[in-house]
Amino acid sequence: MLAGQSVGYRGAVLTPSSAGGVVYHDDAVLVVSPSGTISAVASIEAGRAACPLIHDLRGSLLVPGFVDAHLHYPQTRVIGSASGPLLTWLERVVFPEEARFTEETYARAVAKEFALRCAERGTTTVGAYSSSSPLATNLLFDALRESGLRAVAGLVLMDQRCPEAVRVPAAQALAACREIVSRWHGFDGGRLAVAIVPRFAISCSKELMQGAAAVAAEHDLCVMTHISENPREEAETLVVHPWARDYLDVYETVGLVGPRTILAHAIHLGPAAWDRVAERGATIAHCPDSNFFLGSGAMRLAEARARGVTVGLGTDVAAGRSFDVRRTVACAYDASLLTESAATPAELFTLATLGGARSLGLAERVGTLEPGKEADFTVLARPLHAAGEQGALRAATFAAELAPVTRTYVRGRLVWSRS
Repeated sequence: MLAGQSVGYRGAVLTPSSAGGVVYHDDAVLVVSPSGTISAVASIEAGRAACPLIHDLRGSLLVPGFVDAHLHYPQTRVIGSASGPLLTWLERVVFPEEARFTEETYARAVAKEFALRCAERGTTTVGAYSSSSPLATNLLFDALRESGLRAVAGLVLMDQRCPEAVRVPAAQALAACREIVSRWHGFDGGRLAVAIVPRFAISCSKELMQGAAAVAAEHDLCVMTHISENPREEAETLVVHPWARDYLDVYETVGLVGPRTILAHAIHLGPAAWDRVAERGATIAHCPDSNFFLGSGAMRLAEARARGVTVGLGTDVAAGRSFDVRRTVACAYDASLLTESAATPAELFTLATLGGARSLGLAERVGTLEPGKEADFTVLARPLHAAGEQGALRAATFAAELAPVTRTYVRGRLVWSRS
């Protein structure tokens, strides 16, 4: 961008609307102010009048940056490691890999890879789980700082029912959370934010979860955790926490469920639990690729839709097999058909952008290409046959191979380019 001057980006523009539905412009100028916010989506004439410099991206499609509402940084290198259902997979693949993240050199290298993999697939915002290592978590934030990406991320909390190499006692983990909050929360005008991340109820004592809820309330932080991913996990949760009436009640009782809570998976929640999710204003990270890979089941999008529960999409790397949110979109479409929750491309495009932003508490800043929002956007190479609004929706949802990402911007700053 030119210092002190607006910059325009000319091309087709597709965006969800904050009021509902999607808005499409076949040829327009996205005007970005010197502060990195969107001034307008203007006609060509108005764009020329507003911008001393217009990047001609005709033949491309400009969309809001994809928001990955749920993924795991320390699982970057174990994508595709098939070894059975959730608890077996954690034991055989995930915990041994996450134990490596006390090694500074390894953790730093993977953090850089993680940020690159997100940016090159057009993801501008991540809801990221670190490992239980404070060192690795600080290195993740440092890599995100350097990359220019937007993130809500946190130290993974687990003090029981896990290998000793990844277990951190409650007092020590909560102290580390507070240090990470003091260092990173609100960094760069809120581009980076810290979340409280109890891994899941099995691996967290009641003491740890109560302390985590207190830290979240003290600093008004997001809470990110897993729920109802696998029937065996659900049963084991109530063995570990016999005082709870169901899985959701574990989190409710300790104070972890509210409008800033993002619950991942939610496959096996019953109607009463769904009602309570809605009543408390919690949101859902829908992770269909991961759900299929581990044989966990398929979340019924209709349950959330019927109750007005906000849903974002998560790749859930590494049970999810790709950093590409559009692969998750395709899996979400398949899951919607299997569960009689049929979703349209426009709905899924919205979940992949504005839905994720809403889940992470960022919808006032990002998720759409509307005036006043920060200019987080992705440029897709648009196939010639993908004409009009419906062609644009196909390119932005199901045609990742035919419409690859060519550029990724955060606050109007280029953070990745294919060339």
